[in-house]
Amino acid sequence: MLPPSELTEAQRTALLSSPGPARFKHFIGRTADCERLWGLRDAAGWVTSADDMGAPGFPVWPHPDYAQACATQAWAGSLPAEIDVHEFIEEWLPDLTEREVAMAVFPTPSMKGVWTKPDELQQYLAEELGKYE
Repeated sequence: MLPPSELTEAQRTALLSSPGPARFKHFIGRTADCERLWGLRDAAGWVTSADDMGAPGFPVWPHPDYAQACATQAWAGSLPAEIDVHEFIEEWLPDLTEREVAMAVFPTPSMKGVWTKPDELQQYLAEELGKYE
């Protein structure tokens, strides 16, 4: 797999300031295209978030630069970590569904992510990946 392409500051800023649906669509397309996504890890493991009601969520991004932009405050010191999309679909998402952990797709530094259920994200990713077969 090739290393992730470099993002310009303008690209990073434009997408991070885009509305949630646009970021979600970008996440699905880029993740399928690159066959990988990123989470944040620190010394204790993967970082998690919580929705407005306090329910647990697992944040994911389509590029390490977006994840790194969110490595502030509670996530300061964490680093982007790559996840293979096929492993994510086959192993991670079923496990997160079983543990009732939601997905925080493409959060911004102000913690505005698109919240969805793992099985719904699995459907979107599988459908998009099917276009590449």
